[in-house]
Amino acid sequence: FDVVICSMSFHHYPNVQDFFDSVYRVLRPNGRFILRDMTMNKAFLWVANHLEMPLVHKLGHGDVKVYSTDDVRGLCRSAHLSVECCEHRKAMRLHCVARKV
Repeated sequence: FDVVICSMSFHHYPNVQDFFDSVYRVLRPNGRFILRDMTMNKAFLWVANHLEMPLVHKLGHGDVKVYSTDDVRGLCRSAHLSVECCEHRKAMRLHCVARKV
């Protein structure tokens, strides 16, 4: 694929590194991966991931974890994807663009 887009579903994935590895596998050289999901500052991330997400998951909503931009950068590196931009935007939105080099 030339582009893989993941929008507002990433926080539902139980094994995110497998997902990133699959993105790398299906992208052609120089192909782009665009990830849009929610993120928060560190204090809110802790509350979301240790209190809210476990409760919401038990209620059947399937939410697993909210990731920081640093987490996403690390996942990209582990999957051999080169990050072009990864930022926390307004309204708790994460925007990341990575490329298979």
